[in-house]
Amino acid sequence: MALYNLEISGNRMSFQPNLSMFTKIRIFLFVIFLSFAVVPFLPIGFDVKRIIYLIAAGMCCYVVYDFVFVAKVTMIFDKNTRKVYKKIPGLFTKTLMNFEEVRLVNDTSYGTLMYTIGAKTSRFVKNYPISEDFSDNKKGIKKQEEFEAVILNPLLEFIK
Repeated sequence: MALYNLEISGNRMSFQPNLSMFTKIRIFLFVIFLSFAVVPFLPIGFDVKRIIYLIAAGMCCYVVYDFVFVAKVTMIFDKNTRKVYKKIPGLFTKTLMNFEEVRLVNDTSYGTLMYTIGAKTSRFVKNYPISEDFSDNKKGIKKQEEFEAVILNPLLEFIK
């Protein structure tokens, strides 16, 4: 599935749960570009330009954070070690839990459905998202059904 960059190879399954954030990142980059390319030529006061530049710089920091620490995160399920890993490319790989501890949690805390995994002993303390948010409209339900068929069902079979 292109939306999650799913890879299943023998004893290893990996996917990127937040890959859809690249659309938001592109929009923010376009707004940042406009603020630095167009604002210098507008007939507005220097103080207003400075405020726009500060907002654009804050957006730059937000985009870098989202790109490195949210969108590029890869969840790895390894049958050889029977462990679940969270990998941030180029920085670190963190062991989350064993296959025996994995418990699927349907998180609806913000009014939309999101699938998360957590350890059976502490599933309400620390959960790790494995999907994006699914809304209650037709498009959200279709994306949820697609996620369940392409990612969730093979994942549940994989960790058995």
